Amino acid sequence: MSDTTLHKIAAAVGLSISTVSRALKGHPDISVQTRKKVLAAAATLNYSPNPNTVYNAIRSSHFIALFIPVTPSKYFQDFLHAANQLAENADYSLLVLPLTNNTVSTTAQIKFCKQNKVHGIIICQDPSQPSNPKFKKIKELGVPIVVVGGTVPSTGVHHFKEDMEAVANLVAQKMIEKNKRHILAIFDATPSQSTELILNAFIDTVSAHENNIGVEYAANTTEAYTLCKLALAQKKYDAIFCMNDTLLLGAWQALQATEHAVDIFGLSETDLPSLLTPTISYAHYSGTQVAKETLQLLLAVMRTKTPASEKLLSISWEQSKA
Repeated sequence: MSDTTLHKIAAAVGLSISTVSRALKGHPDISVQTRKKVLAAAATLNYSPNPNTVYNAIRSSHFIALFIPVTPSKYFQDFLHAANQLAENADYSLLVLPLTNNTVSTTAQIKFCKQNKVHGIIICQDPSQPSNPKFKKIKELGVPIVVVGGTVPSTGVHHFKEDMEAVANLVAQKMIEKNKRHILAIFDATPSQSTELILNAFIDTVSAHENNIGVEYAANTTEAYTLCKLALAQKKYDAIFCMNDTLLLGAWQALQATEHAVDIFGLSETDLPSLLTPTISYAHYSGTQVAKETLQLLLAVMRTKTPASEKLLSISWEQSKA
């Protein structure tokens, strides 16, 4: 076990020991930015919680371990906040542990889960990262496990799959149903597995119907705004697709600056489009909703030991009323 202590993490990030402790436990009064800083430092220092530390001060007979990426997306940030509240409502304490590919650290974390007799484990995986091979050993704890996103690290565990291809196909089908023939599709300029999956699925579905499609890339809202403003001025397209909230905001801003109306479609993790003038139709996949489903499943499995299952993350369709 690493000899790194809460004191060292606190010194590294310039915070108090109590703040570090609450951040590691996923306490709701700790900001997302602070939690990310603490988790990153814990991962860097190969931190393994010691049973004699502050964790024992709040120790109860009801613990659920939550492994979450060190730099989680907005999706997993929402998941963390909702899961913490739901666990408390069910009289469980949530132990938040940084998810890394450091096998030494992971071994220590699994040992910590065993020492604290956790009743269940949730593993939130970044779909763009490979699964940690050490998680195959986690089944030896003999407690229910639910994996969210990514790939299943072992057989016999419950899995909520983040099927981005299905999300992209849903939006493409909705655009086809609306008889959109000339589509500008804007994708995230940052290379990632998620972008590739969305791009390929969306283009394949749209192209199969012989629709015209122009593909562009933008790294932020400003770049998306510029691309869409130019496209609207050229009057080449009757619809715009954006793969995330950042790009959707740019497209919406461009639409407000012109009299030429087109329909905007996209994908949203945050439900941001609902706050804008209702001119956007979008597929919404919510970390908060999946946290509810995950905790419900885990609590049920802890009671009944139901067989392992796989379920797609929830997707809802929000239709523009404009």
